[in-house]
Amino acid sequence: MNETNMLKEIREVTALENCIEKNKDVIPTIAKEIKEFNPKNFMIVARGTSTHGGIFGKFFLELHYKKPVEMADPSIFTVYDSNMDLSNTCVIAISQSGKGYDVSTVLKKAKESGAYTFSITNNPDSLVAESTDRHIFNEIGETNAGAATKGYTTTLYILTKLALCLSGEEDSFDDNKYIESVKKALDLYEDVKPMAKELISMDMGYSIARGYSYSLAKEFALKVMETLLVPVIPYKASEFCHGPLASTSEKHPVVLFAVDDKTNEDIKRVITYLKDTKAKTYVITNDKEIADISDMAIMIDEKESIYAFDQAVMVMQLLSCEMSFTKGTYQDHVPVLKGRTNTF
Repeated sequence: MNETNMLKEIREVTALENCIEKNKDVIPTIAKEIKEFNPKNFMIVARGTSTHGGIFGKFFLELHYKKPVEMADPSIFTVYDSNMDLSNTCVIAISQSGKGYDVSTVLKKAKESGAYTFSITNNPDSLVAESTDRHIFNEIGETNAGAATKGYTTTLYILTKLALCLSGEEDSFDDNKYIESVKKALDLYEDVKPMAKELISMDMGYSIARGYSYSLAKEFALKVMETLLVPVIPYKASEFCHGPLASTSEKHPVVLFAVDDKTNEDIKRVITYLKDTKAKTYVITNDKEIADISDMAIMIDEKESIYAFDQAVMVMQLLSCEMSFTKGTYQDHVPVLKGRTNTF
């Protein structure tokens, strides 16, 4: 029986519930301050899993608040000691530990330049939290798994809510439905097992998505690499067809995410292309047509994109966890990573 800390933390719905309850007034307040600051653009600074949350935030903020969002390269500020003009920028820092030297350095220089800054961390007394004008505590409690899961889940919620508050669309979003969609996804654990069993034999794979679902492709690749110890290369569907498609074969499975009605047709097209290379396709989707043309699929019953995305997050985490558990590679702290995940 899978009793890893990783699975326990994936299933910890109370972490999301706490995050929503404790931040019900915090997020709208920060959104109000951002609108008063009236930034010309945003910059998100993060590392690892937090970066993948930021990728989602970039897409969702641009879609709803209609202002450009850049993913920062901290080396510009640390290694090259650059003083970028961020006077009209809202800088968002995401760091679960809040200890990142490079993230805090970006924040320090951003504030000196006149930026509005806020952070999302699980440590309100951390260096990163103390370096920002405002802080959102994601309230996930203690973490014991090496692979981050509930921190990613709550970060996605925070960025979703923030973007909708900024755009004035918060009434279109139902917190309770968001929680219920997570619970429904967790009920798909048995559906995950057959796909996990097939995928553990791979020695390399690909993960594909488009739009804000690209965050899922990136995070799935990371989770498999750090727990199954097998390389997975993530691509946007559009970029995948500009060359990497040619390298696929029956030896290298492709995991695809199709839960967004704006991009599902593009994922369907990629699956048809992959038939020519004989690569096996494994899909997490809410589209029956896509499920029918893939080699194996996990079906999500939610049709509305943001809640379907929410469910796909949980299924993605369950799949990577079950893969590593089934193969027997998962350790709550992979030895080679111990002491080496601090940013520099």
